[in-house]
Amino acid sequence: MRLRAAPNDASTFQAFQDWRDAAPEHQQAFDAVQESWALFGDQAAAPELLVLRRDALNRADGIGRRGLGLGRRGFAAGLAALAVAPLTFYGWRRLRPGARQTLRTEVGEQRTVTLSDGSRVSLDANTLVKVTYSPAMRLAELVEGRAHFEVAKDKTRPMKVRAGTRTVTALGTAFTVEHEGQRVVVTLVEGRVAVTEAAPERGVAPPPKELAPQQQLVFAANATPRMHEAVDVERAMAWREGKLVFDDETLADAVARMNNYSQVKIVVEDAPARALKISGIFNAGDSPAFVEAVQSYFPVDVSTGEFVIQIRSRS
Repeated sequence: MRLRAAPNDASTFQAFQDWRDAAPEHQQAFDAVQESWALFGDQAAAPELLVLRRDALNRADGIGRRGLGLGRRGFAAGLAALAVAPLTFYGWRRLRPGARQTLRTEVGEQRTVTLSDGSRVSLDANTLVKVTYSPAMRLAELVEGRAHFEVAKDKTRPMKVRAGTRTVTALGTAFTVEHEGQRVVVTLVEGRVAVTEAAPERGVAPPPKELAPQQQLVFAANATPRMHEAVDVERAMAWREGKLVFDDETLADAVARMNNYSQVKIVVEDAPARALKISGIFNAGDSPAFVEAVQSYFPVDVSTGEFVIQIRSRS
């Protein structure tokens, strides 16, 4: 621990080398602790684990000075076991894999699932959520699609919902997360949440963004995050009633959502048509009515096949 706290201190590093090189048993014990430490990955910085590691190394150091009256091989094994045992117990008690659950809906399907802690997850069509619970955490990864979370209160285990490089952290609250490609939308219905972003490859992560009820945070590719105030929650949650609400969204984004509800897929063939902005309320799964509205408002041509409807800019 002294070496980790002062990695550039020459005297500390020399003292460590002297201890490690004093006997082969010291090197073996240190290697055993290092190997166990590596198993914890990101959890290695947990304060309680740092304390256990310090105590384990101090215990190994003390035993190394006193000796155990064993042969070298038995001494090394005992030293390593005493150093590693607290870390192993921590891993079993605190970091052992928890219950894992995969939630999936197909095209046109919606469902609501109650998790083991009483939290409820409502999945929109064509959505994939991976849930991991353990004594130390509650984590849901929204791989794709949209889901509404009603989180049971547990101050010792905040619920974390990960969507791409963004993570929403909540205690007891209700919010919706949408993840389509590089676009992530977080809408808070009640309570409070904090949204964090992963640090870029070179640089530091931006500060967390806290949301209050009726706020909506939108992340899009190559764009600054936008915060919308006083969002109409009923409109934002209309998808749970089979309605899709578009508010000045690109035709490309609107089509991607419509396609989640129908086996008949809409294809927008050219960039100018994909960039058109659309607003309105549509019935989920009614692709022909949606296309008819698009054709009536914009200069586009439509070709209809058995399973594909093509939209292109009018030439």
